[in-house]
Parts: sequence; structure tokens; C-alpha cells
Amino acid sequence: MVRLASRRAHELACDTACMAAAAPLNQLTLIHGEERFLVDRSVSAWRDRARPPQLDVEVFDGPARLNEFRHAVAEMPLFDPERALLLRDPPQLTGSAKRGGIDPPDRLVAILGELAPTTVLCLVAHAKVPDRNPVLAAVKERRGSIVFHAAVKGRDLRTWVEREIGERGLRLGAGSVDHLIRVAGPDLGSIASDLDKLLAFAAGRPLSIAEVRIAVAGDETAGLYDTLGDLLGPTPAKGAESIDRLLSDGRAGQYLLAILAGQIRDLVLTQAYVQRHGSGAGLAAALGKPDWQADRLSRQARSVSPALAAGWLAALHDVDRKLKSGEIAETDGLRLAVLRAAAELTAERGQRR
Repeated sequence: MVRLASRRAHELACDTACMAAAAPLNQLTLIHGEERFLVDRSVSAWRDRARPPQLDVEVFDGPARLNEFRHAVAEMPLFDPERALLLRDPPQLTGSAKRGGIDPPDRLVAILGELAPTTVLCLVAHAKVPDRNPVLAAVKERRGSIVFHAAVKGRDLRTWVEREIGERGLRLGAGSVDHLIRVAGPDLGSIASDLDKLLAFAAGRPLSIAEVRIAVAGDETAGLYDTLGDLLGPTPAKGAESIDRLLSDGRAGQYLLAILAGQIRDLVLTQAYVQRHGSGAGLAAALGKPDWQADRLSRQARSVSPALAAGWLAALHDVDRKLKSGEIAETDGLRLAVLRAAAELTAERGQRR
């Protein structure tokens, strides 16, 4: 099995995470770095802690002019005792503010001085902020929190993958880490997505290297993307035909079930995100998915109601339970679930007309 970091190292990491979660939230935070996935993960953790009880975090994406952002920083909240602001990839952090029509870094430094006492602010850059950047110096001067994520390479990449495996409680055969790194390369988001897929596939049992290779082969979900796409397309019954083809080709029903459930879970998460934020902007970072995958999820999310999609996910979990208890045959449960999903979507669309 994959050799994991020592138990003591894992405990220390957990202790550090717990202390960070328990510590008071700094009023000013800067998160930057070369590893996009880790930057986005840190931002997500900050948002979870900073989100006010009644209002959501206000997001400003890469503004060239800072007037609107300045008003938000200086204003006292009216309805909530606290306010949380997120300034994402402003050109003032990366040096691109030298172009015409963009406020200089000093303008952002001045705005930081107007931060209302009831407002918390996070500055984000998906790049390393230069050491001489005046905004970085201002954050340090105000004793703000600074989180930097360097690119993860070489031995550090292997250590990161092993830690992620351990945190998920996965038990993978020897050679699994090498296979994950070879297939996904240095893309931490893709590796994390593959590990989540393996977690669903494993269902609590150890996985051999052969099973890992089958599940993480680069193109192994292509057919299942066709299944979900067909199900959500103009003729939902084609989704049932697609799953029949995969089963006829010899694909394991339990494996197909796990992958399809994961895709529908992503669909449900996408619908919740769009409902909360009003659009799919920032979805890729929030889900840790490639942009092309987030774009497809945004399109698919409009094809079915959130209630129906959530019902499909619950139905697949029920099929999984029945498979493990021996109540239904491996292939029958999945076929019936997709057939019912196609019939439900067809009926839902008929009611809209």
C-alpha cells in the first residue's frame, strides 16, 4: 500500500489546521502564489470563515479603477454587524497597473487605510506578488495575514499527493501515486478530482494499482460524460441508451455508478453556486475544476431543475446501498436509475410547455 506520512506529522498538520480555524479572523488577508488550486482552496476556506450571518461575501474581480471598491471598503454595513470583501486579481498586485487607465498600487494602499473596523478584506492574486510591491508592504505594516502558495513540484508534489490520499482515508496499491502524477501532471486540481473519484469508487475498500489505473486513465470518463450529456440533451432517453452501451462493453456497474454520482453531485453544486452568485463566474475555482469543465457544468445546470438533480443523486446513493446489500443486481440498478431519470426529466420539460 502507499506509504503515508508519519502519524505524528499528520497529527501536527491537523493540530495546525485546527488552530488556524480557531484563531480569530484577521481583518486584512493577502493570499497569493503560483499554485492556482491551493490559492483557490485558501480563498474558499477564508470565505467560509468570513461570510457574514445574513449577507454573502462581496467580490470585486480585477478592477482597473478602484472607486467602487473604495466605497465598499469605507462604508459601514447597514444590515449586518460585519461585512466581508474579496478583491480578486487586482492589477495593482502584479505590476500590470503600469498600463494606462489603471489605478496605481499606491491607490490601493491608500484604500487599505480606510478599511472600516467592521469590515474584513481578502486580497487575492493568482501569481506571486513581487517583494517590492507597496501593497504587500502595506499588508505587512498593518499586521495582516499573508498566505503564499509556491508551485508544487518534484518531491513536494509526491508529498502533497500522499497527504491528500491520507486525508481522504484512501488505501491505494503501490505505484498509485506515480500513476496519478503521470496522468494528471502537476495540476493539483486534476489530482484532487481524481482522488475524489477514487474515494467514490473505493466505497471504503482498498484499491489495487490495477483498479486505480482503470479509474484514472485520462479518458475513462468520456463515455460517462456522454451519458450525462445525452440525459440532459433534447432526448433524455438517449442517456439510458448510453449507459446500456457502457455496460454492454463490460464496464463494472459499481464503477459507472460511482462516476455518474460524482458528476451529478458536481451538477448539484453548480446549481447551488449559480443560485447564490447569480452567474457561473468563479465556478471553476470554487469547484476546483478546469475552466472547460466548469463551463460545461454551467450549461448543463440550466437543463434540469435543482430539485430533480438532487433527487437523482439521492436515487443513485440508494442504488449503491441496495447493490452492497445484494437487493438488486449490479447492472439492473444503474439501468433503472438512468431510465427513471430520463422519464422524470421528460415529464418535467412537458410541464414547462
